Amino acid sequence: MDCSDDTLSYNTQSVSKIRPLAEMASGLFSSIFCKILGYSMKFISFNINGLRARPHQLEAIIEKHQPDVLGLQEIKVADEDFPYDLVNHLGYHVFHHGQKGHYGVALLTKKEPLAVRKGFPADMLDAQKRMIMADIETDFGVLTVLNGYFPQGENRSHEIKFPAKQKFYADLQHYLETELKPENPIIIMGDMNISPTDLDIGIGEPNRKRWLRDGKCSFLPEEREWLARLHNYGLVDTFRIANPEVNDKFSWFDYRSKGFDDNRGLRIDLILASKSLAERCVETGIDLEIRAMEKPSDHSPVWATFK
Repeated sequence: MDCSDDTLSYNTQSVSKIRPLAEMASGLFSSIFCKILGYSMKFISFNINGLRARPHQLEAIIEKHQPDVLGLQEIKVADEDFPYDLVNHLGYHVFHHGQKGHYGVALLTKKEPLAVRKGFPADMLDAQKRMIMADIETDFGVLTVLNGYFPQGENRSHEIKFPAKQKFYADLQHYLETELKPENPIIIMGDMNISPTDLDIGIGEPNRKRWLRDGKCSFLPEEREWLARLHNYGLVDTFRIANPEVNDKFSWFDYRSKGFDDNRGLRIDLILASKSLAERCVETGIDLEIRAMEKPSDHSPVWATFK
């Protein structure tokens, strides 16, 4: 059994109903087998696009992957209304930072964290709920995981949304540089709303050029500069380091244009790891089966396993 890379190379909407079930079982056995071999921590990031609307996807992810840490974005539920009935039976410690109808993030952890923090230290009371962090005791030492739903930004000409995206990345950079040390185990995961390289753009060359010409967000030069600062700090894109030449794997597919049907999308959901931790990454991938389910999120879960 090859535990080194479990990325999918086909569109699961075009296969039979039997094959996804077999692949899901195979994924579960692979996860268990890899843990027996000593694979100690599996992280999954998933923009669920409404927790109440998609408990079936959450349950399928956990049944298939058995992650140690699961980060959810865009849960769209206020803290006081969090639907514990949808998650308590899954066997995880649950932490959330949400608001009604928009944004919101959650962390599900098998092991109870040492500490949980919500938002950035400088956030005002009315700040959008987009970041949750936890410190977890692991075999690698105390690991800090940051799970974020990064602003989309819309367009560089937008007077509110684009500066908000720039500020969020700046706040993250400042937090890393003042509160954490790059030599320690760190995971940043979430819907980061930037495609790191042109290999991560699958919307066609005419659309790529048009988006750049019009200033539409997702892979603008200045956005990639924000990501580059994270890399310079010492963080590694786990998927790209394991798949340096892959150019047909994406994590977001537009609903309206039915992008999933013919694999037109963007890779904007990322798991970044500090260098010492990235060296331990033995598996990384994008789960298209979950995206192929009924009533799906427009995002696919992404994962990384560390030994």
